Amino acid sequence: MNLNWLVWKDYRVNRLVFITALVLLVFPYLFAAVLLWRGIAREPDVFLGASLYALGLLQLTLAFMGGNAIAGERADRSAEFFASLPVPRARALASKLLVTLGLVILIWLPNLAVMAVFASIPGIMPVGLLDGRVIDFAWRVLGTIAITGLTFFCVAWLLSSVLESATFSVCAGLIVPLLVILGIVWTAHLLELRVDDDAVGLWYGGLCMAISAIAFPSGTAYYLRRIEP
Repeated sequence: MNLNWLVWKDYRVNRLVFITALVLLVFPYLFAAVLLWRGIAREPDVFLGASLYALGLLQLTLAFMGGNAIAGERADRSAEFFASLPVPRARALASKLLVTLGLVILIWLPNLAVMAVFASIPGIMPVGLLDGRVIDFAWRVLGTIAITGLTFFCVAWLLSSVLESATFSVCAGLIVPLLVILGIVWTAHLLELRVDDDAVGLWYGGLCMAISAIAFPSGTAYYLRRIEP
């Protein structure tokens, strides 16, 4: 079966996720424009804050994508019909990942473009904010956002491959990063360890990456080997 047809099918299954992503993408910029129009914010660099805020919000849609990608088909019974068609699971998997890639592009490309444009305009960013420490901090923030979104998706993907409930899969994907950060803070408190923000960030990033590295391949392997829809 044509891969383009599969991609279109998976897009239709996850169309609400894309609509939500568009809303979450546009809203922070509209809010920033209103602030400028009303005179509450007086500098165009408010759009830099809007891009970061939008980027953080949009990571939520990755949990919805991961949780709905497989379980959503079981919920609306389309998985049973799809299983009767001569479509290799590997091709179906490729289609789902291509649709997910489209969502990732929608999340990151516009916001990174806005950041790059406003950061490069003379006079927008004060010179003091362009030193190495601030740039390093900005990269760490973007990295944390990316790792969180990846964990949202991978955990939700794993449970989506196993369960019939997209809702439960999405909720689990959303809660795991929170449990990770709470576990780090609670462990440091119990052991009376003095940890700074950098140490917490390193532990958080490492644990989330490890969880993602286990969850995504496990969910993928289960989906490829699953006999029933």
